[in-house]
Amino acid sequence: MSGPAFIAGDWGTSNCRLALCDDQGHALEIRRGPGAAEARGRYAEIFDSETAGWRAKLGPLRAVLAGMVGSTIGWVEAPYLPCPADLYELADNTVKVRDDVCIVPGMRCSNPIGAPDVMRGEETQLLGARQLVPKLDAGKALVCMPGTHTKWVSLHNGVVQEFLTAPTGEVFAMLCEHSVLVRDKATPITHSPVDFERGLAEAARHPEVTLLHRLFQSRSLRMDKQLSAEGAASWTSGLLIGTDVGGALALFDDLEAGAPVYIVGTPQLTASYTSALARHGRKAHAIDGERAVLAGLAHVFRELS
Repeated sequence: MSGPAFIAGDWGTSNCRLALCDDQGHALEIRRGPGAAEARGRYAEIFDSETAGWRAKLGPLRAVLAGMVGSTIGWVEAPYLPCPADLYELADNTVKVRDDVCIVPGMRCSNPIGAPDVMRGEETQLLGARQLVPKLDAGKALVCMPGTHTKWVSLHNGVVQEFLTAPTGEVFAMLCEHSVLVRDKATPITHSPVDFERGLAEAARHPEVTLLHRLFQSRSLRMDKQLSAEGAASWTSGLLIGTDVGGALALFDDLEAGAPVYIVGTPQLTASYTSALARHGRKAHAIDGERAVLAGLAHVFRELS
């Protein structure tokens, strides 16, 4: 690991993570701040405040930022690259905010169901995943990026062909916080592996039945004493993730037999999606999401240097 070279910023809607990195994207120190929803009109102030200590000690440092910081509510709006697009094109299309700060663009496509789709931040994770896993440079690959808005991405020789967004995490949060289906306010949200697997099994049991016609079971099973109050959230998570995975595999059906699905995300989410994929006979290759985004930002930094 070499010395500090630049500031990497993963600035999403809810959270901001700024990392002092070497030129390979290894984080030496990390600062956290408010996300884009809270930072409107104060990006320069927040960035300068969080990084002041680094710059005072080390002198001028270039920053490469990705995520909602480049959206319509961001520091400046960065364009969307139209797909198909090679991930290496990201560095050629950064937007300069000021001499020491640039922002990585997002991507847009027409997704497999013919609707417009967009991503911001995930493209940089994909670029980093390509750095961490060279196999993504060759042939076809399907990448799953689970989260609030899960992305399913079709890659061919490192070129993003198309992608699809499923608001799996957001729907789960809404059901848990604003619905009587899953829990009352006094019941904590905990992870029960057994109940999660039951939810996955339900998703696979009647794949022809739409999600809307199965969701009420999270309440009726509790009322019938077949599901505990504490296990309902995990059951619902399994149902949602299982439905997400089954639907995506049906849409991206050109994946070679035996080829793994690459999952980029947190350890808990990659484990959950790995379990769901296994029910469809698919192996998974997990890639740490935080490592991937820093590796992607580091690649852009090196290309701009």
